[in-house]
Amino acid sequence: MNFEELVCYSQTVILVLLAIGYFANLRKSNTSPSKIESTCPSCNFEIRGKNIQYCGKCGDMLSHSEGLSLEK
Repeated sequence: MNFEELVCYSQTVILVLLAIGYFANLRKSNTSPSKIESTCPSCNFEIRGKNIQYCGKCGDMLSHSEGLSLEK
């Protein structure tokens, strides 16, 4: 087996591994679509995370830290 054949086989193996990874990622993204968790009360921007503290659009504070009371 000469060098050119070895390079050809290794490139084929790499392409097959990349294709398997691509299809696995595609399948994963189709089975778990991102759901809208909540909306900002100020601007109705769709918040897609669970532990989001501030709105990404208007900067309004969405939740306070646990154990911290801001009421007087």
